Amino acid sequence: MVVSGLGGADERCTALEALPLKIDKEGARYSEQWLQELIQRFPALLPVDEVEPGLVPLVPVCMELPLTSGGFADNILMTRAGGLVLVETKLWRNPQARREVLGQVLEYAKDLAGFTYEELQRRVAQARKEPKTSLFNLVCGSEVAADEEARFIDSVSRNLRLGRFLLMIAGDGIQENAEQLAAFVQRHLGLHFTLAMVEISLWREPTTGSVFVQPKVQIERAVVRLEEGVALQPSRITPAPASAKPTTLSGESYYETLAQTDPSLPQRLQSFLAEAEQLGVFPDIRRNLSIKWRSPEGRDFQLGVVDLLGRLGTDYVHATAQPIGRVDLSHAYEARLVAAVPGASVLKTPTEVGWRAVLGKENLPVAKLLDHKDAWLGAIEDYTAALAKALVPAGG
Repeated sequence: MVVSGLGGADERCTALEALPLKIDKEGARYSEQWLQELIQRFPALLPVDEVEPGLVPLVPVCMELPLTSGGFADNILMTRAGGLVLVETKLWRNPQARREVLGQVLEYAKDLAGFTYEELQRRVAQARKEPKTSLFNLVCGSEVAADEEARFIDSVSRNLRLGRFLLMIAGDGIQENAEQLAAFVQRHLGLHFTLAMVEISLWREPTTGSVFVQPKVQIERAVVRLEEGVALQPSRITPAPASAKPTTLSGESYYETLAQTDPSLPQRLQSFLAEAEQLGVFPDIRRNLSIKWRSPEGRDFQLGVVDLLGRLGTDYVHATAQPIGRVDLSHAYEARLVAAVPGASVLKTPTEVGWRAVLGKENLPVAKLLDHKDAWLGAIEDYTAALAKALVPAGG
């Protein structure tokens, strides 16, 4: 249902009409090819952030990427950080077709994992029919600094070598039981991927003809873990409950990069987060790691953002305290962090939300703060308690 003119004299509620997706040979307008082209034009319609938050925004790279097995990957999408997403659009007609498609997608991923960066670029150029295609310029633009290209190539090469991809099957009526699919994943222990099966529903507003696209993740994650091609544990597919905290490709890539700065830092940071969990603290990993606390009302507050070099940004903390008018509380929290680290100070800016904790001229190294983790945990406990109290309505 769609409600228009809400609260006005012309307010009305209109029932949407379901539009069936049909296979190409049925001559329907809304076909597999139509869905493939729609994803290429509007990759944001895929609920990637529900599965791998670090793989957004996506840049469409090509359709029909030729593979070594003779097949063609429907859609290849990438991120500026070198993340890879392979999408196969498929309409289901029977359970056997579902299992065959899953096997096909895994074979495509295996082919992709055998490519070098140069080979992937060559095949993208072939798919686009543009022989001089630069994969870096296509994804990141031509105005990016030259040293960024080297980092991009390294990241893509590493993801290819490890088979670190997000695989998405997008279609209609995906209802296969997760356990029935597990046997197929068992055959592909040489890859390290996340799998998402996405049901796409189409609805039409009868008076205007507008079409609404409704994507829904049916099976959220299947991860095969490996290190340099060697499987570390058996694969499995399990529906992820709301409370689950699976390791995402985004998280693994983040900690892998963080370890280049300090090999001990990922383990120390994860141990700290495990201790902070009892205070209602949770990590949100995208390109960087956001340390957050969620109030009983469901509002998220930042406790700091750790970048890829292991530096803690505290200005984000003030930005989430400002909407409730309590930047004074975030300033007090920041002062506690600075007091815990010898030589640290608060760099004050003209705007109250721009203040940040620094050591010298750089944001506070999180490793220094972890040396005094009890003080940090105490600051978090007091800050979140103060926020919770501030959120209670007067007289409540």
